[in-house]
Amino acid sequence: MAVKAELNMDAQATSKGGFGSWGWGMIIFSIFMYCFYAGWGADGLNIFTTAFQRTRGWDPATLLTLVAPGQLLGVIGSGFFGQIIINRGPRFVITSGLVCFAAAVFWFGRVDALWQFAVAFMLINFFGAGFGFIATGTLITTWFPRKKGIALGWATMGFPLSTAAFVPVIALMFGRIGIAGATTVWAGILVLFAVVGFFFIKDKPEQIGCYPDNEPISDDAIKANLQELENYVSPFTVKRLLRDKDMWLIAVGWGCLWMVTLGIVVQLVPRMMSIGYSQSYAIALLSAAAVCALPGSLLWGWLDQKFGTRFASICYGAVYILTLIVLIAQTRNTALTFITIALVGLGLGGIKNLITSMVGTVYGRYDFTAANRIIMPITIIVRTLCFPLMGVTLAILKTLTGAYAVFIVVDILAIILVFATTSRCKGKAF
Repeated sequence: MAVKAELNMDAQATSKGGFGSWGWGMIIFSIFMYCFYAGWGADGLNIFTTAFQRTRGWDPATLLTLVAPGQLLGVIGSGFFGQIIINRGPRFVITSGLVCFAAAVFWFGRVDALWQFAVAFMLINFFGAGFGFIATGTLITTWFPRKKGIALGWATMGFPLSTAAFVPVIALMFGRIGIAGATTVWAGILVLFAVVGFFFIKDKPEQIGCYPDNEPISDDAIKANLQELENYVSPFTVKRLLRDKDMWLIAVGWGCLWMVTLGIVVQLVPRMMSIGYSQSYAIALLSAAAVCALPGSLLWGWLDQKFGTRFASICYGAVYILTLIVLIAQTRNTALTFITIALVGLGLGGIKNLITSMVGTVYGRYDFTAANRIIMPITIIVRTLCFPLMGVTLAILKTLTGAYAVFIVVDILAIILVFATTSRCKGKAF
């Protein structure tokens, strides 16, 4: 094939380590998607349970129990939308998922029965898993297969941004305009992003004349690559993946890391309140943790890019073992509190980066979507076990200390599974 000398101008302008203007656009849009998903599916629980207790008289412990089915429907959503991405691409899932998510959020603010709370939260998690995790991760790894570590480091800043900004904003909105008013505003915001995504998101960089990782390449090579991508059929069938040892190691190992992270985050405000801090101060501490997580997300991305995803993930598990020990020893001591918040914040954005990156590392750009549709549902199942685990522990021991001790054991198991996972690419990388 004759190769033209002309290079794509966007790639040519920023090929020395940059993402390009279009690439940065995908990353920034992904930041918002991760933020919305995390805010409504996890971080908002710090506010939702107390808000519905105040306005509906519902028991927070009962509401936390009803959260688990919602989290599990995210499993179905991740598998369902993972299959749709194979046929329709991430843009379709992002835009259609945002519209449906907006409708679920709108209804969530108007529920007047416990079963309605459960169903609305199930729908939020179902559609959120599609646009806010599966499709977004696919978009980033398709655009940046070699630079996925640092690209995801930027994109997953949306998760700590949710903790830092969404929680105090939603608390303020619930207090000023009520639950129904706040969810109406948010439904409008979500629909607006769906419209922007419809016109702006590109499934593959080749569609607009760019190349993965924003590397310079000829126009002929871009066209040939796009044709190959559109005609590619992954050999990683469901049957083959279910027999693949590394698929299970990634799903369970990184799922355990995520379980520990989620368990810490969703009950950080109650933990701080249990040692004597007010709710407003505890929320401020959660936001401070999220601020620490912004550079933390980039740190994990850098470690991933520099030393590999498996090494970065082992370090991540070790840091959170230390975090859990500090949480167990936590008292109303200013120095210890700030150490705790810094450690919690360090890992907030990292786990979603590392999970997605590891799938890309092992299965490559071409087979990422096929593998991800199976790995993510299993990972979410493992992650969701934090809620029944925490519920049972709290019911028996009446304290979070027991749950933290169990999470240390889970974290050690995760590190063993991560270490056993291959770091070579088994799929088609480029």
